[in-house]
This record gives sequence, C-alpha cells and structure tokens, in this order.
Amino acid sequence: MAGGDAGASTTLSKEEAAAEAARIEARKRMEKRPVRPTGLRSELLRLHFALIAIVALFVALGLSLTHPVPEGKYETADGSLIDLDAFDPVELGPFPRCHPHHGEHRTVDNKWVKNSDVAIPEGQDEDTFDFPVGHPKNKAWRAKRDALDNESKLSFSSLQPSLHLLALSVVVVYLGCKHSVWLYVKPDPARDAEDDIEEEEDIGQSSLQDGDAYMFPILGSAVLFGLFLVYKYLDSEWIKFLFSSYVVLMCTNGLGINIGQLVALLYNSRGLGRFRTLFVVPWLEVKVTWIDVVAYLISCALGVCYIQTRNWIVNNIMGLSFCLLGLKHVGIATYKTGLIMLCGLFVYDVFWVFGSTSVFGSNVMVTVATGVQAPIKLMFPRSQDGCGNMEFSMLGLGDIVVPGVTISLLAKFDTERPDAKKSAGWTYLNWTMLSYALSLITTVAVMLIWNHAQPALLYIVPYIIASSFLTAAVKRQVGALMNFKVEDTMLSLDELAESDKAKSD
Repeated sequence: MAGGDAGASTTLSKEEAAAEAARIEARKRMEKRPVRPTGLRSELLRLHFALIAIVALFVALGLSLTHPVPEGKYETADGSLIDLDAFDPVELGPFPRCHPHHGEHRTVDNKWVKNSDVAIPEGQDEDTFDFPVGHPKNKAWRAKRDALDNESKLSFSSLQPSLHLLALSVVVVYLGCKHSVWLYVKPDPARDAEDDIEEEEDIGQSSLQDGDAYMFPILGSAVLFGLFLVYKYLDSEWIKFLFSSYVVLMCTNGLGINIGQLVALLYNSRGLGRFRTLFVVPWLEVKVTWIDVVAYLISCALGVCYIQTRNWIVNNIMGLSFCLLGLKHVGIATYKTGLIMLCGLFVYDVFWVFGSTSVFGSNVMVTVATGVQAPIKLMFPRSQDGCGNMEFSMLGLGDIVVPGVTISLLAKFDTERPDAKKSAGWTYLNWTMLSYALSLITTVAVMLIWNHAQPALLYIVPYIIASSFLTAAVKRQVGALMNFKVEDTMLSLDELAESDKAKSD
C-alpha cells in the first residue's frame, strides 16, 4: 500500500517536473523575440497619416459625384431630366428604384409582372431565353449597357473606384502588418527607455494553428450560406437588424481599441499603461483609462451614426478599423498554416462566386455582399444613378484580412530571418506587398474586361504564395521560413506548455 502511494507520488512529481520544464521552454521562446526595428514607430505614424489622407481624398472625390435629382424626375446618362412617367425601358433599361414599378416589367397585354416571377422554360437557359423588355437580363438592354460601359471603361470616373480600392487595401495591409510587428517585438532597452512602463506588458496576439486553417473554409461556407438563406428567403427585418447590429458592435469595439493604440504609438508604447487607470472592468480584468473612454465615445457615436444612416463613409471607417484590428491581433503560427488557409479559402471564394449560381440558382456571395447592411465590405463610390442614389464597387474585408495575416507572418519573419542582423529591412514584407498590389490590379483588370464580379482571392492567393516562396528560395531560407513559428500570446505559459505537450503526445 505504502509502495503504491510512493509510486503515485513519484509519477506525480515527474509530471510536475515535465510541466515546469515545458513552462520554462515556453517562457524562453517568448523572451527570445527580437528587439524593435529602428525607425518602426516613425514608419507607423507616417502610414497612419497616409491612410487618413487617402480616406479624406476619396471621400471628397466620392461626394463630388453627388448632386440632387428633383422628386418625380430621372436623370439620363447625358444629364438631362425626364419625368418618371416618361421612362422608356427600351432605351433606358429596367425601371429604377425611384419608379413606382421598380422590379417589375410590363407584359404585351399591359400587365405588370415582377421580374423575379419570370420563369425560364425547361430546356432553355439564361443565354438562350429572351427576357422581356424591362427585365435586367433582357438581351438588347444588356448589349446596350455593355457597349456604354466599354466606351467609358478607361475614363477617370470609371477608374476612380479601382484606384480607391487599390490605395486603401494596400495601405491598410501594410500598416496592419507593420503594427502587428510593433506589438510582437520587444522594446530596445537602450533606444526605447521611455517605453519602460510597457516593457513587461504583453499585448495579446493569437496564432491560428493548422486545424484552425482547415476549418476556415467550412465555417465560412456555413456562415455565408446561412446568411444567404436569411436574406434570400426570410423576410425578417429583426434577424437582419440583429446581425447588422452585432457586426457594428464588433467594429465599434475595434475602432475604440485602434484609437487607443494610435495614442499609445504617439507615446512610443504598445499599450496605455502609462495613463492612470480610472476603473477595471469586472470579470474581464480590463484596465480602463481616460484615453479608452474618449476612444469608445468616438467609436460608439460612429456606430450609432451607421445604424441610423448606413452612410458609406462611416461604413469604410469601421470596416478599415476592423481590418486593422484583425491584422494586428490575429495571426498564424507558421507559414504552413498560412498556405493551408490561403488554399482553402481560394476554393471557397471561387465556388461561392462562380459555382453557387448553378447549384442554388443565385450567386450566393453577391447576394450576401449586397444584402447585408453592415461593415463587412469596403464601398467605393462609382457614380450616381438617375434617381440620385450613389452606386458602389465593393471589396469584402476577407480579401484584405485573409492575405494580410499571412503577410503579417512574413513581416515578423523579416525581424528574425537568419540574415536579419546583417541585412536589416522588410525584404519579405515588401516583395509580398508588391505581389498583393499586382493581384488587386489583375482582379480589377479582369473585372473591367469581362464586366463581371471576380473572386479576388482567385488572383491574390497565387501571387502571395509565389512571391513569398520565391523570395525564400532566392535567399536560400526556405527551411528557415518553414520552421519559423509565432507563439500565441493570448495563451498563458501553462496553456502554451499544455499545447506543446499535446503536440508531442
């Protein structure tokens, strides 16, 4: 009996010793992080101001497109005004939103029929069926619309939303990746003495594992299809409102955090520890300073403004903030994880844009993107329609965040690659950012040529994978890149030790 107890005690002590060894190993890995690159703070400040300037510039350009259209009137493409009663669907296409018969067409026997009620006879498809005049898929109208689009395709007004898309996306990804490095690295004790208050504070950055990456396309498809069913078949404004409010709430929280981190950056810090704590949020143990209070007052005001107005400017501010928060605080553990996630979401994006129509009768991705009234996409003003409503091009936030988290890993690898001390700089980050910009240019070019919405990840993923791998191959660092690992600072040392033990088992 005594011998049994001694054996159990010995076994227990071995387990404790193994756990302590794992904790020590995890602590060592955390402490081995590189010091802050020289000039990173000034680069981040310049990028923040560049982003603000780009937003302000394109807001001004977008607002310049708007002008009032009198009630009961319709503005044609040449700028002339006609009465809505005189609207001719043969010349002008489907009835506009301000027309009493929007979404309908007149039959030969002078009856009004909903466009959605038009059924394609068995044995025919959309390409062979002759849709009636006033239907958006009428062949004559589509040919006329495409001809008009081709004439103005290269004008500044047509290219403006594409330039807007390119500038915002590239700057946000570049800024988010560099700020993630700012939160990842340690202050240099010799150079960043003013940051000693923050030196012991670790800012949480999660690292997705291989299993998370495999699940991304599955979970994403389930959420996307669920939203499609709600917006396509359920006429429940409450469900739509609750979902929109949930997204706005997340974006509001993200904006408050980002404002606080920008203030911290001005003080050469990662957090707001140098400011006096006003109170601590119960259960969450979150310290709140007066900077946090002001930041959340601003973000809440914008959130309420969006709920009430659905304004595209507020939408973009909140969407950009959400992207920045994701890039700064959500990452991937290894390059392999990034490859799994990119390839899985490549298939996801292509199927839901190109393949969903033949399976479900509607383009699921487009239906959700245009139906959800929430900051899940960036909106780029394209023109004003004849009723005076702004028309937009769109880019989903996933086309920024998904490639961005992989690029963020490469930015962190730049601070730890084998030749980092001899050749400081952002080699991997810069080359991959160039490929990301080229992938967006390719997406826009294909969209302009074919006049059809494109899944951006179809072009982004090959560019990102090819450029990052080729950079590693040229520098003979493929092995180092594949072995590079980013720890999850959202986990405690005990949790990291448990994770390591589970992997070894």
